[in-house]
Amino acid sequence: MLLRFTILTDIPVWVRPLAEALRRRGVDVDVVQRPEEIPDDSIVVNRISTRVARKQPELAECMRQALLRCEEESRLVVNGARCLEVGFSKLAQATLFEACGVRIPRTTEARPRVRSLPECTVLLKPPAGGFGRGILRLEPGEPPPESLPSGLPEPWVEQEVIAPVDGAVHRTETLGGKILYEASSPILPDCFDYCLAHGDAEVALRPGSEVPSPLKAAVADIVRAAGMELGSVEFVLNADNHPVFIDLNPVSSLHPEAADMLGTEPVERIAEYLLDRGRGVQI
Repeated sequence: MLLRFTILTDIPVWVRPLAEALRRRGVDVDVVQRPEEIPDDSIVVNRISTRVARKQPELAECMRQALLRCEEESRLVVNGARCLEVGFSKLAQATLFEACGVRIPRTTEARPRVRSLPECTVLLKPPAGGFGRGILRLEPGEPPPESLPSGLPEPWVEQEVIAPVDGAVHRTETLGGKILYEASSPILPDCFDYCLAHGDAEVALRPGSEVPSPLKAAVADIVRAAGMELGSVEFVLNADNHPVFIDLNPVSSLHPEAADMLGTEPVERIAEYLLDRGRGVQI
């Protein structure tokens, strides 16, 4: 039986390499942008960016409901409704990290005109962003804005800033519960965008095989709890050199130099993983 995949996305150009990698393997692939376009007989791969939650919250909810219906029909959905919900909510991510027993910065729901953590430097984060958009930094005692953008289904968060001991933010790119590679990027002043789509000599990479076992276990617990089969988990290292988890992103950018380190393009590994999932192979 010919496998048929549907990639649900709001940015088709982002998933073109994955669609082409699957087609090279003899797979029928549809790339759709609306939930009603999902065929009845296909395996569904969620590649919906957080931009949808920020700009089109009603569409975001329709997409979540569509993934939920597919799951209720016992269809295979990769990065399903639970993953979408967590990806769209910084508060849900903090709650999930805590439930997994890992360290997180102090995090509360943000409120206009009121600081929950007035004694420390904090970031005010929109519930769903991407590329660091909308994040505000407040120093100790600095008053918050008079208002925060409304109309979003999830709340903003106020989150303590952790000064990383190595001056970097770390991203683990995961696939099937395992770490493909870890990338560490130097933290830059007044910058919240650590997208890895473009090569940068300052970014250090290491394969998942070199990541310490405790970190592997923590990331595995997080992605399992989130229902995330592919995507990234981010952390910083505190003064005691322990990871403090700050973000989960089901649609992250692959570093262009990862292929040289891994010996194969990460998108090819993702295609093989999806093909195995479609065939019912236990990973």
